[in-house]
Parts: sequence; C-alpha cells; structure tokens
Amino acid sequence: MTDDTNEIQVAAEHFLRALDNLDWGRFVACWSADPSAFYPGDDTRVDGRAAVLTRFRTMFEEIPLRASGPPYLNLKPRNLRINRYGEAGLVTFMIPDRPGPAPLRSLLFVREAGAWKLVHLHATNKVLV
Repeated sequence: MTDDTNEIQVAAEHFLRALDNLDWGRFVACWSADPSAFYPGDDTRVDGRAAVLTRFRTMFEEIPLRASGPPYLNLKPRNLRINRYGEAGLVTFMIPDRPGPAPLRSLLFVREAGAWKLVHLHATNKVLV
C-alpha cells in the first residue's frame, strides 16, 4: 500500500476486525454519520445510520448462537485493493474461503471529523460458474 492509502487500510482493517469479533462498540464507531449499505440477498439499499446499524445489530445477536468465537466470521479478505480519491477511499475484496457464492465486498470510506469513516458498504455473493 502507498502512503496515501495506509490510513484507509488501517480503517478497513479496524472495521473488519470489529465485525469479525462482533465488537459492537468498535464496529459502531467505524461508521459515518449518514451511511448506506447493500446486504447480500437484499434488493434494496438501507439508508441512514439507525437503519444500517439496526440491520447489523440483528446479525451481531444471531451469530454467537451458531458459531464459536471470537473471531466469529473468520474473515480473510483476498484480492484486497485500496484506492484513494481525495477525501474518499474505496476498499474492495472478496472472501473466497466460504461455501457457496463468493462474497464480494466494497467499502467506501470518507474523511469525517479528521478520521476515516465507513459511508457505504456493498456486499454481494457472486455465484461462481
């Protein structure tokens, strides 16, 4: 990674570690004031901090019931790419070590109050042929 993407990489790793460990406090702190998200299997975008976090809160409550951990999700991003566009940073990767469709992820970070915050998450599961 180049110097101009190091801070974005740190923010992405912090987000993924909080998600993997289901660390709600750290996870919430990663998000911007007005985020949006596309979740796997959904056909609508979720808008606003309350709605995005409510959706994740359900996941955070359900996963420990069926998985031991932490880490709970065992996220191991592959083909990580980070691009900086001024005050925005795009992180893309896949998580290929899962059964079924290959999870593809895009994280868009913006500078907000001097820190990199997640403003959009796009999560899809591509069927490999």
